[in-house]
Amino acid sequence: MKEILKSIYPYLFLFFVFVLPLDKYATAIPNIILITLLIIFPFVVSKKDFLKLKSKNIYIFGILIFYISTNSLLFQDYLNDITIIQKIISAFLLIVLYIPIENTDKLKKTIIISVFIGIIISLFNLYIFYLSNEEFNFATGAIVDEVLIVDRLYLGFLCIISIIVSIGLMERNFSPLNKWYFTNIAINVIFVLLISSRVAIILLFLLFFVKLFYTKKRNKYFFFFIGIIGVIMISFYLNKNLQERFLFTNNTEKNLTYIELVKKWEPRVVIWECNNLITKSNFNLFKGIGFYKAQEKLTDCYGEVIKDPRKREYFIKKQFNPHNQFIDFYLASGLIALIFFLILYTLLFFQSKYYYYKMTLFISLLLFTFIESFFHRQLGGYIFALVLILILFKDKSK
Repeated sequence: MKEILKSIYPYLFLFFVFVLPLDKYATAIPNIILITLLIIFPFVVSKKDFLKLKSKNIYIFGILIFYISTNSLLFQDYLNDITIIQKIISAFLLIVLYIPIENTDKLKKTIIISVFIGIIISLFNLYIFYLSNEEFNFATGAIVDEVLIVDRLYLGFLCIISIIVSIGLMERNFSPLNKWYFTNIAINVIFVLLISSRVAIILLFLLFFVKLFYTKKRNKYFFFFIGIIGVIMISFYLNKNLQERFLFTNNTEKNLTYIELVKKWEPRVVIWECNNLITKSNFNLFKGIGFYKAQEKLTDCYGEVIKDPRKREYFIKKQFNPHNQFIDFYLASGLIALIFFLILYTLLFFQSKYYYYKMTLFISLLLFTFIESFFHRQLGGYIFALVLILILFKDKSK
């Protein structure tokens, strides 16, 4: 029986990863699989597997969770904060549940297939949307997240992870699989440009730019990099959604500068301004104010600083979170929590800096952390855990 469970367990975990982007269509399935993994885990794990957790990164992440939980229990509204804390704990739990699995190669392939299926479903939805509206204009608006399989920000980020793991799987010497990984990279690049995911496009540029520092053939690669920039520039010319997303070309007030347009149309400008205002008014530097209280204060701030009635109503209705995981931890649990989180990222940097594949994963996660409070969503917590697994755990030896 134990041998059967050992053979089933890796595929069950991979199936869990596969259905994550399909959360909109299979809400309960990830939770059911996770519970099943928890039940089977004691029967398949060995003492040797626990050595994989012997890492400063994992220790710091565990200490961070303990500190945030204890701080909330003693000083904050724990009953309301627990919804966020549970998501952070779930991310740590996912890392622990992965230790019976030998290497990350099958995980990479699962991510590629899962994101590819997500792209296919999203393209089908986009086609239906186009037939209904006779136009392909969704630079802004709630309709974007309804059409795509998950929110544009998360789908774009998953496409970037799919590109990176494809690079990680490509053999240096000739391999028949390399052409398929290259095809997957091309599909994801085109899709990211199609849906006009700003963060993903910035990350695309960074991925190809960073390669300049990890290749011996810099002169040859430089021309390839210039070609990539050319493709992105042509995409800007052909895709009006890209123009609107980056340049705000749909704006009717022609007298505004680009900085003024960013301040007017980018929600994070208001959100980060309110984050700053909260830290300056009755804020406890060491204890923080808790996730729930921070959200309340942010919503109150939106009502005070936003002058446009429609925009103010929209922000209050949406109750936007801090949209920066560093600031989120600082507001909720104070300076000590922020320091632990920064130590975790510092350790990840030093562990990644010698490897292009790991470094691009780290850079992608870092940028994502700056613009999103991903622990406010279960999917965000799981994505964070998967990136940590890909960086910290071993690949199959080549």
